Amino acid sequence: PIFVAETTREIMSTTTGLFEAQGFFSPYRNLEDAKIALRDGDYDHAITQSTGCLESVMRCIHEELSEPLPSSKDITGLWKSTRNLLGFDEMEPTGSAVQLMNVLSGTASAIGGLRNSLGDAHGKGIVPPEVSENIAELSINICATMSTMIIRRHVQLQRGIET
Repeated sequence: PIFVAETTREIMSTTTGLFEAQGFFSPYRNLEDAKIALRDGDYDHAITQSTGCLESVMRCIHEELSEPLPSSKDITGLWKSTRNLLGFDEMEPTGSAVQLMNVLSGTASAIGGLRNSLGDAHGKGIVPPEVSENIAELSINICATMSTMIIRRHVQLQRGIET
């Protein structure tokens, strides 16, 4: 395998630091497992664990806010609910961030599809799909970055900061 990009290491370090600071231990473990899987060339597992990290973050947010999980507990349903709970669409007064939030909705859905088709969450079968190291690293980066954004927004709202 090629070496892990410095940006990936920085993203994972920042995100795991936020997990520790906020007591989000389940997503912390998922991200650590994804990092180990990437290092060991177990790319399908890296995809599964990075997706699990993002899902765990959103579940933790619901628990911290004493909000029920959405009826659709897949990653897309969790994102829609988390987006509403944290008021992501209202973050930017001109509304220009709404387009970005819509893109992230598609991204969350694509990450779920990636886990279903390339991850090992549903078993491997006789001939597992070929998984690229690049796609596994991208999955980790996307999930860690979205997790960071979610946690930072949650902390902002806890402190009474609206934007």
